[in-house]
Amino acid sequence: MTAAAKCPASVVTFRSEHGFSITVARLRGLLADKGMTIFVDIDQADAAAQVGMTLRPTRLIVFGNPKGGTPVMQANPLAGLLLPLKALVWEDEARVTWLAIDDLTGALVDGYGLEASLVEPLVKAKALIQVAAARDSA
Repeated sequence: MTAAAKCPASVVTFRSEHGFSITVARLRGLLADKGMTIFVDIDQADAAAQVGMTLRPTRLIVFGNPKGGTPVMQANPLAGLLLPLKALVWEDEARVTWLAIDDLTGALVDGYGLEASLVEPLVKAKALIQVAAARDSA
Protein backbone atom coordinates (compact mmCIF):
# COMPACT_ATOMS: atom_id res chain seq x y z
CA MET A 1 0.00 0.00 0.00
CA THR A 2 1.32 3.42 -0.91
CA ALA A 3 0.16 6.97 -0.39
CA ALA A 4 -2.43 6.31 -3.12
CA ALA A 5 -4.31 3.91 -0.82
CA LYS A 6 -7.97 4.71 -0.30
CA CYS A 7 -8.61 7.05 2.63
CA PRO A 8 -11.00 9.82 3.66
CA ALA A 9 -10.48 13.23 2.07
CA SER A 10 -9.43 14.58 5.49
CA VAL A 11 -6.28 12.40 5.53
CA VAL A 12 -3.20 14.26 4.33
CA THR A 13 -0.19 12.20 3.24
CA PHE A 14 3.40 13.30 2.68
CA ARG A 15 6.27 11.38 1.10
CA SER A 16 9.31 11.60 3.33
CA GLU A 17 12.69 12.61 1.99
CA HIS A 18 14.23 10.43 4.71
CA GLY A 19 14.32 6.79 5.72
CA PHE A 20 11.89 5.36 8.22
CA SER A 21 13.94 5.69 11.42
CA ILE A 22 15.12 9.21 10.61
CA THR A 23 11.56 10.27 9.75
CA VAL A 24 10.27 8.97 13.08
CA ALA A 25 13.10 10.73 14.94
CA ARG A 26 12.48 13.99 13.05
CA LEU A 27 8.76 13.87 13.82
CA ARG A 28 9.31 13.14 17.50
CA GLY A 29 11.87 15.94 17.71
CA LEU A 30 9.64 18.47 15.97
CA LEU A 31 6.71 17.61 18.21
CA ALA A 32 8.88 18.02 21.32
CA ASP A 33 10.33 21.30 20.02
CA LYS A 34 6.80 22.68 19.59
CA GLY A 35 5.78 21.74 23.12
CA MET A 36 3.63 18.79 22.09
CA THR A 37 3.22 15.80 24.36
CA ILE A 38 3.79 12.39 22.81
CA PHE A 39 1.27 10.29 24.70
CA VAL A 40 2.17 7.01 23.03
CA ASP A 41 4.33 5.76 20.17
CA ILE A 42 2.99 2.43 18.92
CA ASP A 43 5.31 0.22 16.91
CA GLN A 44 2.68 -1.61 14.89
CA ALA A 45 5.25 -3.81 13.11
CA ASP A 46 6.47 -5.02 16.50
CA ALA A 47 2.89 -5.71 17.59
CA ALA A 48 2.37 -7.78 14.42
CA ALA A 49 5.57 -9.72 15.11
CA GLN A 50 4.32 -10.55 18.60
CA VAL A 51 1.45 -12.50 17.06
CA GLY A 52 3.57 -14.16 14.36
CA MET A 53 2.67 -11.77 11.54
CA THR A 54 4.76 -9.36 9.48
CA LEU A 55 4.17 -5.72 8.74
CA ARG A 56 6.51 -3.26 7.10
CA PRO A 57 7.84 -0.61 9.51
CA THR A 58 4.79 1.27 10.80
CA ARG A 59 4.48 3.61 13.78
CA LEU A 60 1.44 5.42 15.13
CA ILE A 61 2.38 8.44 17.21
CA VAL A 62 -0.39 9.85 19.40
CA PHE A 63 0.33 13.43 20.39
CA GLY A 64 -1.13 16.76 21.33
CA ASN A 65 -1.01 19.76 23.56
CA PRO A 66 -3.57 19.94 26.35
CA LYS A 67 -3.61 23.75 25.99
CA GLY A 68 -5.17 23.28 22.55
CA GLY A 69 -7.16 20.10 23.06
CA THR A 70 -8.71 20.78 26.45
CA PRO A 71 -10.83 23.77 25.32
CA VAL A 72 -12.11 21.67 22.42
CA MET A 73 -13.16 18.88 24.78
CA GLN A 74 -14.62 21.36 27.25
CA ALA A 75 -16.85 22.67 24.46
CA ASN A 76 -17.87 19.15 23.39
CA PRO A 77 -16.61 16.18 25.44
CA LEU A 78 -17.30 13.83 22.52
CA ALA A 79 -14.43 15.51 20.64
CA GLY A 80 -12.27 13.34 22.90
CA LEU A 81 -13.06 10.51 20.50
CA LEU A 82 -10.87 12.30 17.94
CA LEU A 83 -8.26 13.78 20.26
CA PRO A 84 -5.38 13.52 20.87
CA LEU A 85 -4.03 13.77 17.34
CA LYS A 86 -2.37 10.88 15.56
CA ALA A 87 0.39 10.69 12.97
CA LEU A 88 1.19 7.54 11.02
CA VAL A 89 4.67 6.81 9.66
CA TRP A 90 5.08 3.77 7.42
CA GLU A 91 7.36 2.28 4.83
CA ASP A 92 5.85 0.99 1.59
CA GLU A 93 6.90 -2.03 -0.48
CA ALA A 94 9.45 0.13 -2.35
CA ARG A 95 11.01 1.19 1.00
CA VAL A 96 9.68 4.72 0.63
CA THR A 97 8.65 6.32 3.91
CA TRP A 98 5.33 8.14 4.23
CA LEU A 99 3.64 10.24 6.90
CA ALA A 100 -0.06 10.85 7.29
CA ILE A 101 -2.34 12.80 9.57
CA ASP A 102 -6.11 13.07 9.66
CA ASP A 103 -6.98 16.78 9.53
CA LEU A 104 -9.79 16.73 12.08
CA THR A 105 -10.65 20.41 11.96
CA GLY A 106 -13.51 19.95 9.49
CA ALA A 107 -14.96 17.06 11.48
CA LEU A 108 -14.75 19.02 14.71
CA VAL A 109 -16.49 22.05 13.20
CA ASP A 110 -19.05 20.27 11.01
CA GLY A 111 -19.63 17.08 12.97
CA TYR A 112 -19.16 18.26 16.53
CA GLY A 113 -20.49 21.80 16.11
CA LEU A 114 -17.38 23.57 17.38
CA GLU A 115 -16.35 27.09 16.43
CA ALA A 116 -13.58 27.21 13.81
CA SER A 117 -11.55 29.56 16.02
CA LEU A 118 -11.56 26.94 18.78
CA VAL A 119 -10.04 24.23 16.59
CA GLU A 120 -7.63 26.57 14.76
CA PRO A 121 -4.63 25.60 16.96
CA LEU A 122 -4.96 22.00 15.73
CA VAL A 123 -4.25 23.07 12.14
CA LYS A 124 -0.57 23.53 13.02
CA ALA A 125 -0.11 19.78 13.43
CA LYS A 126 -0.42 19.17 9.68
CA ALA A 127 2.45 21.58 9.01
CA LEU A 128 4.66 19.75 11.53
CA ILE A 129 4.04 16.45 9.76
CA GLN A 130 4.97 18.06 6.44
CA VAL A 131 8.19 19.51 7.91
CA ALA A 132 9.18 16.10 9.26
CA ALA A 133 8.88 14.70 5.72
CA ALA A 134 10.74 17.52 3.99
CA ARG A 135 14.36 17.67 2.99
CA ASP A 136 16.41 20.01 5.15
CA SER A 137 17.14 23.34 3.53
CA ALA A 138 20.79 24.00 2.70
